[in-house]
Amino acid sequence: MRIIRQISLCSIISISQVWAAVTPAPLFQDGAVLQRGREVPVWGWATPGRQIVVSFANQTANTRADERGRWEVVLAPMDASAEGRVMMIREGDADALEIRDILVGEVWLASGQSNMEWNISRSRPEDRRDMEAAGEIPHLRLFNVPRLMSHTRQDTVDAKWQTANPETALRFSAISYFFGRELARELDVPVGMIHSSWGGSRIEPWWAEEGLDGIDELAEQRRARRQRSPGFPEFDEAFRNYVASTRAWADDALVELDAGGFPADPPQAPARLALGHNRETGTYQAMIHPLVPAALRGFLWYQGESNNGDGMLYTTKKRALIDGWRKQFKAPEAPFLFAQLAPFKYGEQRAGHLPEMWWAQQATLAIPHTGMAVINDIGDIDDIHPGNKSEVARRLLLWALADTYGRDDLVKSGPLFSGYQLVDGGVVVEFDHVGGGLVTRDGAPPSHFEIAGHDAVHHPAQAEISPDGSKILLTSPEVPTPRRARFAWSQVAEPNLMNREGLPAAAFYTHWPVDPDLGRNVAAGRPHQSSHPNPHRWDGGLTDGVWGNTHANCYATDSSPEFPKTVTIDLGEVRRPHAIFYGTPDIGSTKSVAVSLSEDGANFREVGRHDFPPGQATRAEARFEPADARYVRVSFLGNHPKVDDYNANFAFLSAIEVYER
Repeated sequence: MRIIRQISLCSIISISQVWAAVTPAPLFQDGAVLQRGREVPVWGWATPGRQIVVSFANQTANTRADERGRWEVVLAPMDASAEGRVMMIREGDADALEIRDILVGEVWLASGQSNMEWNISRSRPEDRRDMEAAGEIPHLRLFNVPRLMSHTRQDTVDAKWQTANPETALRFSAISYFFGRELARELDVPVGMIHSSWGGSRIEPWWAEEGLDGIDELAEQRRARRQRSPGFPEFDEAFRNYVASTRAWADDALVELDAGGFPADPPQAPARLALGHNRETGTYQAMIHPLVPAALRGFLWYQGESNNGDGMLYTTKKRALIDGWRKQFKAPEAPFLFAQLAPFKYGEQRAGHLPEMWWAQQATLAIPHTGMAVINDIGDIDDIHPGNKSEVARRLLLWALADTYGRDDLVKSGPLFSGYQLVDGGVVVEFDHVGGGLVTRDGAPPSHFEIAGHDAVHHPAQAEISPDGSKILLTSPEVPTPRRARFAWSQVAEPNLMNREGLPAAAFYTHWPVDPDLGRNVAAGRPHQSSHPNPHRWDGGLTDGVWGNTHANCYATDSSPEFPKTVTIDLGEVRRPHAIFYGTPDIGSTKSVAVSLSEDGANFREVGRHDFPPGQATRAEARFEPADARYVRVSFLGNHPKVDDYNANFAFLSAIEVYER
């Protein structure tokens, strides 16, 4: 009689070792939850070439381990089951491996930075008492991925499934726990919540590089990242060449040394992406990839504080994240539900960043199968970590129930701006998701509305809800002829507008990021060519839409004394721009700057020029009759004397925007 072995955490060993026994991937342990209604990949490692047989729920699948020892089978879709069943995995004629108490239901992956990572022990007392009162929930299983980083994609992670109870849930992501608990109650099926977050992380380290494919605005970044990413041909080929040249150098160096000479410097290794949870790479490789290609229902995401200041570029970065994860998990329609950031005092120098981030997050809703929980009524402007995590989870759950699980008897969102009309002396604002009608939380008139005329100087507006509760009329005696409107356009805005279902309205600005009077910024994300390239990576921020002053979002030339210096933007095709906005950051000695247009890239016509003050963040604009142009050139004609720590010969530009109606 064969001895049945039970899987334990210690059986998850490094893929680099020689496999002496069958070892499943970390998600396949006692207490696991498998996704219902989808094909379920089951994979792991074993002796190369050996036959593997997997049996579960009256199914049997077999395969052979490849030359690296990896194997994978696929189970047919299964119905939900709260019965704890056994999975058997056998390598050849060896003893079978037994994985016990496996349920079938819904599996969600939650990720992001600290607000997703925030556990119940650190949340508000009400949430902790609620969790304790719920006690053990046998059909809710929790899988917590530890914080790890790696340059290369990892296969395993030291984590295990645990049944939700007051002890295991206390240190688990509060949002993940409450979302999973209420989902299990609503659907009456088992739920598995996988949590993988890191406080302070930027979005870029969570990217699967495949997500950048096909995104024009990130084409240059995609190329540069792959050249610095181990495991991709662009890097691996360069590294092999480096190894070969290093070997040749070593031979030549010894000959030179033996001859009494002085060897040349060794070749330089190809650069790698900066490793770090708040840098360029590392968290996807170590904290998400070990879960690939698990069958999942969808994703939860709460992140953005560390990217606050990216403006609309964050929408593009988020698309790369979503596309990459969906590709990796082979789930092109997997729902991606996220929390919009809460109001917070980021500082006066960053006062405009958060409203722009809110709109960038809302713009993500244009990606199919996404949903956004608005939380501007449950934040804390003095605390970047709002305590009411159970309500954030509930609002994410509303999107899941409505869109993923087909509930048509509920309102999933608060009011979201959908359009506006200019009327005599006022602006009428329209919304989606008004539910039972627009109301205010405190019974007072709607707050935090502003309107402005052609001068773009905003004044507080009197806001009146229409009789049918679907629109709002804005007026102000200070603005007799309004042209634009905005709502909650402040990092500390906590407006009172909501629908009758109690879900708050989200911030908006009718003239950002696309100004209806100016048109679209056709330079956004377009590549550029510098006559004097900056050697310190201050070259990526010219067309990113962020008016910043660091190397991540600010452009600079080199520090050579030759002037003029130029940078030329390729719009990709002939456009008809009529306005160019350009400006300097609050650093450096940039002075005279001219902007020119060209159809062929050889013959340029100047359309604007401005002398900037030294070391001040300043914007200039050039307006002209619409003209055919594919290329836009910025010429730095001369600089001020040195004013700060930067060499006066650096020429800086915070950003450039080129508008076409």
